[in-house]
Amino acid sequence: MNRRHFQAAFAATLCAGMTARASAADFPAARPIRMLIGYPPGGPSDNLGRIIAEHLSKQLHQSVVVENRAGAAGAIAAANLVAQKPDGYTLMIDTESVSSRAPAVYRKLPYNPLTEFSRIAKLAKQRSVLVVNKALPIGSVKELLAYASAHPGALNYGTTYGSSSHIAGALFCKLNGVSLVPVSYKGGGQLVSDLLAGVVQVGFYAESTVASFVKAGKVRALAAIAEDRSALFPDLPTLKEAGAAPMDASAWAGIVAPKGTPAAVVERLTQAARQIAADPAFAEQLRPLGAMVITGSTPRSYLDETVAEAAFWKKMVTDGVIDMAD
Repeated sequence: MNRRHFQAAFAATLCAGMTARASAADFPAARPIRMLIGYPPGGPSDNLGRIIAEHLSKQLHQSVVVENRAGAAGAIAAANLVAQKPDGYTLMIDTESVSSRAPAVYRKLPYNPLTEFSRIAKLAKQRSVLVVNKALPIGSVKELLAYASAHPGALNYGTTYGSSSHIAGALFCKLNGVSLVPVSYKGGGQLVSDLLAGVVQVGFYAESTVASFVKAGKVRALAAIAEDRSALFPDLPTLKEAGAAPMDASAWAGIVAPKGTPAAVVERLTQAARQIAADPAFAEQLRPLGAMVITGSTPRSYLDETVAEAAFWKKMVTDGVIDMAD
C-alpha cells in the first residue's frame, strides 16, 4: 500500500470511528426504537414487556414500538434480533426461556444467547402458581401429591415447551416423585381455556395468567411456586409451606440488544433501566401481574446470572429431569 492509499484508508477508518461515536452519543435520535417480544399478545411475557417498553419510552423521550415475533418459546424473536444492526434501535424483551433455558433444552438454536446479545439489565420477575381444575377432588398440594402417587399418569398439565409452565411441571414431578403428563401447546390462551374445560387438570402458570380465574372461583390455586408468598394471594402458601419440595419457577424479564451495540448506547440504555427500576409507578404496574422489580442489575451481573442459570438447566437435562428437543 503506498502512502497516498494508506492516508486515505486511515482517514476513512478515522471518519467511520468518529461517525460511530457521534451516532452513539446522539442516541436515541429522532426515530422510533423497535422492541421485539417473542410471545403472543396478551400473555404474561407480552404484558410485562409492554410495561417495560412504555417506561423505556418515557425515560428515553423516544417512541418504543412493540413488535410481537411469537414462536418457539421466544427463539424466533431472538433470531431476528441478532440479525439486526447493533445500533440500539432494535431491542428485545429477554426471558429465562430465551437466554438460560433454550441453550440447555434445544439441540439447535438459530442464535447463541450467551455470545450474541448485548445485555442491558434485568427489570422484573414474575411469580408462578400451581393451579388445578375446580372439578378435581383436590384442595391442597398434599392432596395433589397423594392423588398423583395413587394414580400415576392419570393427571396431565398444559405446557409450552421450554417455558416456565413446562419447566416448573417437570421439576415438580422430579422433586416430589410423582408422574404428571405434559400436554404441549404453542402458547397463548388455549392453555388456560383447556384447564378451565378440564382437558388438562393441572397448571403451573404465571400468576397474572390465572389470577382473575382464581378470584372468580373458576380454577383452584394450591400454592405459589416461589420462595415467598404472593402479594395478590397472601393466604396462598408457598410449595414449601404446603408440604412439597421447595422450588422457585419465577420468570424474569430483561432488555437485550444485538452483539456489538456501542458501549455508549448500552450505557444509555442501562441508565434508563436503572431509572425504570427506581420508579414507583413501574412497581405499581407490575403488582397486578404478580411481578416484582429487579434492582441493581448491570450488563455484567445479567450475563453472569444467565451463564449460571444455563449451567443449572443443562444439568437438569443431563440428570433426565427435562428432555431435549430439536
